[in-house]
Amino acid sequence: MGPMTRFDTATAVTASSDEGLYTADLDSGYLIGQAMNGGYLMAVMQRAALEASPHPHAVSSSFHFLRPAADGAAEVQVEVLKAGRTVATVRVTLRQEGKPRVTGTIATAEVDAGAVPEYTVAAPQLPPMDQCRLYDPRAGVENAPPFTRRVAQFYTEDSWQRLLGRESDPVPDLAGYVHVSAEDGGPACDDPALFLPLAVDALPPVITVFGSWRWAPTVELTWHMRAVPQPGPLMFSSRADAVNDGWFDETVDVWDVKGTLVAQSRQLARAGR
Repeated sequence: MGPMTRFDTATAVTASSDEGLYTADLDSGYLIGQAMNGGYLMAVMQRAALEASPHPHAVSSSFHFLRPAADGAAEVQVEVLKAGRTVATVRVTLRQEGKPRVTGTIATAEVDAGAVPEYTVAAPQLPPMDQCRLYDPRAGVENAPPFTRRVAQFYTEDSWQRLLGRESDPVPDLAGYVHVSAEDGGPACDDPALFLPLAVDALPPVITVFGSWRWAPTVELTWHMRAVPQPGPLMFSSRADAVNDGWFDETVDVWDVKGTLVAQSRQLARAGR
C-alpha cells in the first residue's frame, strides 16, 4: 500500500447503524461546475460496496447516472444480492437529500496480483511521461474547476494538438498518462485499484477534439478491472466510435507502469449542444 492521499480521504465511507447504509462527505475538490465528477462518485460507491463484500476487488461495475450530485453529505445504500465463494454481486445507490443520484451493480472477486496473462492487448507505444504535455484545457481558464488539480493528465503531442483544436480533421482519439496529482500526494494512492474508476472517467470528453468544451453528462458507464495495478502513473487511450444525434460513446483502456492492461471502460454520454 502507498501513502494516504487526498483521494483516499475523499472517497472514505463510514458504516451507519442501519444495515447496508454508509455515509460519505463528498469533497468539493472533485466538482466540475456544480456537479461532482462521475468517476469520483463511482470510486466512493466502490468503497462502500467493498466494505460490504467478502472480496477485495471490484471486477465488473455498471452505473447509471440519474441526476447530478453536489459536494457535501451523501448516503450510499448497499445490498449484497449474492455472496459466492468466487464472486459477489452488490447493488449500490448513492443518494443526496433523499433522491438517488447514481445507481449501480458491482461484481466483486479477488484478482491474483501475480497472475500471468495468457493473452493481453499490448500497451500503446507512448513517449515517456516527461515528454508529454501536462495539460487540461480547463486549467487555463478563469475559475477553472477544482477537479483539474485533483488528477494529473499528460497527453501525447498529437493528442495535445487535437485538444487545442489545431487539427483540421480531428479524430476522437486521445492517449497519455493519468495519476493522482502531486498536489494531492500522488502519483499513487494507498490502494491503486481503488483509483481505477476515477482514472477511466477523469479525462476530458473525447469529443473535445471537435473544437469546444461541451457539457457531456454520462448516462451509463461500465468498467472492468483486468489486473491489479502497480503503484504509479497509468497509461490510457480513449476513443469514440460514433457521435450522432447528441449522443456519443467513449471507450477508455488503462495500463499500469509495467504495461499490464488493468482497466477497460465504455460509456454512453450526451453531447451537449
